[in-house]
This record gives sequence, C-alpha cells and structure tokens, in this order.
Amino acid sequence: MDNIDFKSGDVIYNEFKIDFNKKYSEQEDCLLEDLLQVTYDQGYLLDVGWYPELESEGEFVVQIVKEKKWEEPIYKSNSKNKEDLVQDLNNAIRIIESKI
Repeated sequence: MDNIDFKSGDVIYNEFKIDFNKKYSEQEDCLLEDLLQVTYDQGYLLDVGWYPELESEGEFVVQIVKEKKWEEPIYKSNSKNKEDLVQDLNNAIRIIESKI
C-alpha cells in the first residue's frame, strides 16, 4: 500500500504483501487478519485485515477503531479488489482526519 497517503497517520504495522497481479489462491499465506495498522491522534487506529484468514475466498476489511474499542468500530467496510480497497482506505483516512 505504498501509494496510499495516510496523512497524519503513523504506520505501526505493515505485513501487506499481497500482489494484486496474482490470484488470491496463489498467495494464501499472505491473506492475514493483521495486514496493516496506522495510528492517529486522539486514539484512532486504522486497521486492515483479510477475513477469513488464509482463505482465498475471503475479503479485505478496513475499519476505524477509537481507544481500542474493537467491538464498536467507527467505520467498517469490506472489499474484494484493489480498487475498492483503495477507495475504502481513502474514505477511512478522510473520516479520521475530519475528527482529529
């Protein structure tokens, strides 16, 4: 996700190794629940994962949590492809930046 501008966020975890030029079934070992985390001021966290983990029929989940309240995400979206994932990430970043 090198082409994403996380604005004021700080990438604290990045295991995103998915190659969008390959089928998901060819890289199931990269389909992890914990792919990317970005922290922001005021306790915001942008999280990206693949669910169900290690299964090519899964999907990306982008969510915003505040103060580690994982059961109450402020924003949550699901996507299957790069274009939708990038759109979801940009939406989440806009939401966070508007709140801090």
